[in-house]
Amino acid sequence: MSDHGENEKPRRKMRRSATQPRRDLRALAPALETSQHLPLVHVTAVGAARAIIDAGQIEKKLCPVFDTELSYFFVLRPGYRLRDGAVKSDQINRFPSVFVLSPEQLGTPYHVYLFDTGGAANGWFEDRADEWVNLEDYELEPTLEAAQRHVAWAFPDLAAYLEGELRPDLGSGLSHWQDVARSYVSIAGLAGSQTNQPDRRASAVEVAYRDHVPLKGHVKLAVLPKQYLENGDLKNAAVLAKLQAAGVEIATYDWQPNSTPADFQDEIFRIVRRFYEREGVL
Repeated sequence: MSDHGENEKPRRKMRRSATQPRRDLRALAPALETSQHLPLVHVTAVGAARAIIDAGQIEKKLCPVFDTELSYFFVLRPGYRLRDGAVKSDQINRFPSVFVLSPEQLGTPYHVYLFDTGGAANGWFEDRADEWVNLEDYELEPTLEAAQRHVAWAFPDLAAYLEGELRPDLGSGLSHWQDVARSYVSIAGLAGSQTNQPDRRASAVEVAYRDHVPLKGHVKLAVLPKQYLENGDLKNAAVLAKLQAAGVEIATYDWQPNSTPADFQDEIFRIVRRFYEREGVL
């Protein structure tokens, strides 16, 4: 399924900067009294998850947006739009899987952005984005603290960030010349409950690294379809053994054939949220 349906207008892709990016948005985030390492989330299809589990690591891949090999994550939020995500399928490999990890031992990120750069570059946010604001203008400092500071500025608390609910008055104090921040507020609104088709990637803070990320010592939770791991008394012993050997907790959602990958977003959110609540993150 292509990006442009037969009756769908072409999307305007967010352009890369040809000049020095503007950094004025970074100054809006407050200083933090205490800093914490917020969990990172990697969402991918089950077929790709199997390769990750076999390799024992989330492998960096060539990113077509930045022409660099990167491994990608969102801060806290399991937002996703898988390929053909609204198309029914009976192939379990097409459905979502989630890895939640601690970033404490990962070192310095390659970049931190205010939203999913792949979605922005492919025009998913075009109706809200200011066409005079370039992609790199939305980049934060490449630190996990910068991500946390941004969340503290844009959202009432971590629970609101997880759900994509911005501060109601976030844009009211911004001058019209603060076009990067105003454009961000407009784009981020696509993730909230006030839109007809919320896109949780629109305000999910993106963190990228230039390294492979081993499961062992980093990944705390894997969320997979129950039917991928068991069939009555039969168990997917190879996958279970590798996850257990890596010290990864396993949670499952109840997959149904001839559903769509998008059908399971809410259930996956509930699973991940319960994990955060149990771990004291929320």
